[in-house]
Amino acid sequence: MEVVRITIGCGGLPTCSRCSVPSEQEHRLLADVTADIESAVVTSVGRSGVILLAGTEAFSHPSLPQIISAATSAGARRIAVQTAGGLLGSGGNAQGVLHAGVRHFEIHYLPGDDAELAPGIPGALDGVAELIRVSAAAGARIALSAVITACRHTIQHLSPAVGQLAAAGVGAVHIEVDPSAGTGPSATASVLAACDTGVVNAVWVDVSGFALPESHSMHFAPEAAS
Repeated sequence: MEVVRITIGCGGLPTCSRCSVPSEQEHRLLADVTADIESAVVTSVGRSGVILLAGTEAFSHPSLPQIISAATSAGARRIAVQTAGGLLGSGGNAQGVLHAGVRHFEIHYLPGDDAELAPGIPGALDGVAELIRVSAAAGARIALSAVITACRHTIQHLSPAVGQLAAAGVGAVHIEVDPSAGTGPSATASVLAACDTGVVNAVWVDVSGFALPESHSMHFAPEAAS
């Protein structure tokens, strides 16, 4: 299914704290986002594909309800949000976006570091669990995918991370490998193990930014997911 990316801001999604300082979060104006959505929906891809509200933690955008409303009013059939996951378990967010019509969720997950984001805000997996609980209670079918960025500090945690996401109910995982992770035997073993963990758990895993051997070539994604 085609995905049309609508940037609603930047920053706010998890990054390795040892690689870089978290980027400052910025939000685009509602009018600008709405204009982009309306332009996208008039195309055949926009009408039939997924409108992904991307670039930042969706639940931090002060105009998220209005953005979702603008997408549905414009005729978007499928709406997705990017989130670190934790805020799905806070303040009725999961129930709110489901009620608004969102059915696709892209969880940006930091392997080996699913600690609480802040006091009172649950971790990513707790947020996903709340979303699944709320959607089941509402009888709403949802699509859950995840994006993992692997750097030299986190690449060894890829396989357990895929297992954790699979157990939480995620159906597909995209791994973006940062050049800092290297290409040696250890990095290769970690990436291949993550792919195999997905197979064992019936979760599709694909990989960008890393050369895969022929045995795992089916998992290669030529373009990054986000």
